[in-house]
Amino acid sequence: MNRFLDAASFLTIFPIPTRGVPSPEMMGEAMVFFPFVGAILGLLLFFLAWGLASIFPVTVLAIVLVGALIAMTGGLHWDGLADTFDGLAGARGEKTRMLEIMKDSRIGAIGVLSLVFFMIFKVFLLAGLPLNHWKAALILMPMMGRFLQVELAAWGNYARADEGTGKAFVEGVSRKDFYVALGGVIFLSVLEAGWAGVGIVLACILYGFGVKSFFDRKLGGVTGDILGMVNETGEIFVLILFYFFF
Repeated sequence: MNRFLDAASFLTIFPIPTRGVPSPEMMGEAMVFFPFVGAILGLLLFFLAWGLASIFPVTVLAIVLVGALIAMTGGLHWDGLADTFDGLAGARGEKTRMLEIMKDSRIGAIGVLSLVFFMIFKVFLLAGLPLNHWKAALILMPMMGRFLQVELAAWGNYARADEGTGKAFVEGVSRKDFYVALGGVIFLSVLEAGWAGVGIVLACILYGFGVKSFFDRKLGGVTGDILGMVNETGEIFVLILFYFFF
């Protein structure tokens, strides 16, 4: 329970009672619960959608829901998305330069464009889904995005030689944690999306290993920014999969 509360406190802006400020090691141990916090966020989004469906047209409702997810998480992972694309665009394949760019607190033009593009893409992907699939999509989207973080942390290496935000996560998650999280997300995916949920989970796992392989070649591992990036792109990937499966 303590680890779950630590995960919820880290991933959301809600006032969660915890055992104090968690150490990096405690946060690494809590990461196994990231997907389940994501599922709860998705359920909250569904309740919000249900309450507002009779008020707003679909596109406006999709904008509200994407904005609500950003608000509930404090936009936690969007910074990692922007930093990663800034690094990819500015480093031209040079590992040291890419890590420097990603560590810089400033956001460049490519980072801003990536934020705008992926935010608009997410809104229109959600708006285009039939409403009878929204509940499953809203729950699986944040759940699988956070599961991909567990996957990269469990199977990846930390790319930086120095300390960084993502080090505790990458080094604190075991393969056992990955399989525990996997069992949970398969159960919830089947519960919400039927057997197509298994296909979505398997496709996400392949996507996660593809991202890991790409950054292994580029950087020799992953960073905290890459964990944030895979969360946001993973959420979009889940919405795209709904078009294929449904």
